[in-house]
Parts: sequence; structure tokens; C-alpha cells
Amino acid sequence: MGLARPKNRLSEYRSYELESDFPILDLQGEEWYISPVRSTRLHFHNCLEVGLCLRKSGGMVIEDREVSFSAGTVTVIAPNVLHTTWSDPGEMSLWSYLYLDPEALLGDALLDIPEIRRVHRLLADSQLILPPEEAPWAAPLVQAMLEELSARATGYRACVRGLLLTFLARLMRMDIPEQARANPQALALAPALSYVHQHYMEAFPMETLAEMCHLSPTHFRRLFQEQVGTNPLDFVHQARIAASCTLLRTTNESIAGIAGRVGYASLSAFNRHFLRIMGETPSHWRQSSEGTHSVLTYSGWKKAETSEEILRKNQ
Repeated sequence: MGLARPKNRLSEYRSYELESDFPILDLQGEEWYISPVRSTRLHFHNCLEVGLCLRKSGGMVIEDREVSFSAGTVTVIAPNVLHTTWSDPGEMSLWSYLYLDPEALLGDALLDIPEIRRVHRLLADSQLILPPEEAPWAAPLVQAMLEELSARATGYRACVRGLLLTFLARLMRMDIPEQARANPQALALAPALSYVHQHYMEAFPMETLAEMCHLSPTHFRRLFQEQVGTNPLDFVHQARIAASCTLLRTTNESIAGIAGRVGYASLSAFNRHFLRIMGETPSHWRQSSEGTHSVLTYSGWKKAETSEEILRKNQ
């Protein structure tokens, strides 16, 4: 059924930095039991989200649409689409999630298959709910990708890419309803968010971002603070630091070199912003990261929010 979203409802931006050579991130385990408390704050991501409900049932709001889910349901949520999830009263549904960039992950395989390419374009602004009775193939494919990413056995990357191609091919056979397409006006900030993720290493005035969204600078800054939870300049710094975390963890490049690659003209500026955002110096973070994902550690992005955290935000 439809659900009118209040004009001034706050939302929350959750950004995941994906590795450039294998841009897919899995979030699974006991941290992803979903509270039955319904949040008044929708959230959105910078990349495609594929979710799998493993246990129990509940509901979701996706933009202006309310839907239900049960164990075995797979969701596919495009970047910048507002949504939130809750469990049925007295229950705690368990989910696993994939965050990915299909185009970068599949490369030529995506370009060489016109049908897969068409499905990928469709997913760029869609939201799909795939219940087990309508798409019994979906959950096993997503579960297989999650297991490969968890075990990381020899050849797991090739297996994940093959499973993703199969998943997209099965989607190709489905008639995706019109209501699954995102409202292009649902998130006025989407052009600015996309631009920052592609150009964070460059110098550009914040007014440029406001112009992309067809907003006055004052209105843009106010809306950005409400939607993203920070100001535009700090958001750029967060994108730079997130990218630097991946480079610190996956390369042997010097810290000074990484600072330059992510957009800082001086090492001191990089160190200052890294310490402010990550709570430690780049050198210490590199030594202690030991393969952990470079997801910034605020807003509960590494785990589901507790009922207490949701109630506090709802106030």
C-alpha cells in the first residue's frame, strides 16, 4: 500500500568504500538482526544494495511504498533510494547484505551481453522485492555469493562474478513493474552525492554541487545537513578519508603519496582530517586494520541499529 512521506522527514546517508579491483562488500552475521522498532528516518546508500532475509518477517518502506517481507525474500535497492526496514512485533529478522558496483565488478562481461547490460541500466534506479514464492532462484544465488565472500577459497572472486551474472540473467526474465522504478525527484541531492564520489580527489567549490541539484547555496547546505547529517565540505573530506583507508590497507604506497591521490595538497592536512574522522593517525590505522573493511565507523553502518538507537533517533 502507499505511504505518504512527510516533507520534512529526516534521512540518513550511509556510504561504503568499495575496493577498486573487486568492488563488492558483504555485511553478514549476528550483527544484522533487525529491530521491530520502526524508524522514522529513512536511509540511502552510495551503491547498489542486495539484501537477503534469512529468518522471520517484517516490513519495509521504500520511498513512498510500504511492502512486507519474509524469510527467503531478496531485495535489490538502487543507490540513493530512501528506505528503512523493521521486523514484525516481538520478532528479530536476520539479514545479510551485499553492497556492490556491478559495472566495475563485471567489466567486459557486462558490456558484451546486451541483455545483462539492459538489466544493469534498469537497476540503476529501481527497487525490487523478490519473495521466495515469486523468485525461488534469488535467495540461493545471493546466499552462494555471501558464502563465497565469507570463505574466500581459491577462485572465490571468479565464482562471485559468475553468480552475479547468473543473478542478473534471471532478473532479465522478469517483468519489472513500473512502481519498482525510483522517483527521480525522490532525492534532490543525488547529483551532488554522485559527483563527490567520482571527483572527491579534485578541488571544486561547494556552489558547483548546489548548481547540480538546482538549489540555492543556502537551501543546498541546509538540505544537505538534514539529509546527510553533515555539511558538504565535511562530506568531501569523509569521501577522501574513506578512499584513503582502502589505499592504506591494500597498497604499500607511502602515506604522503596516498594523501596526494585522495586530494590533499599537504600531508599535515591529510593527517588532521584523518585523525578527526577515524580517531587515529593514518600510520596507526594502517598497522591495526589487518584486513578490516574501510567502512567509516559512524551511524551504525557495520551493524544493525538497536531498538534503543532507533528510539533515540525517533525523538
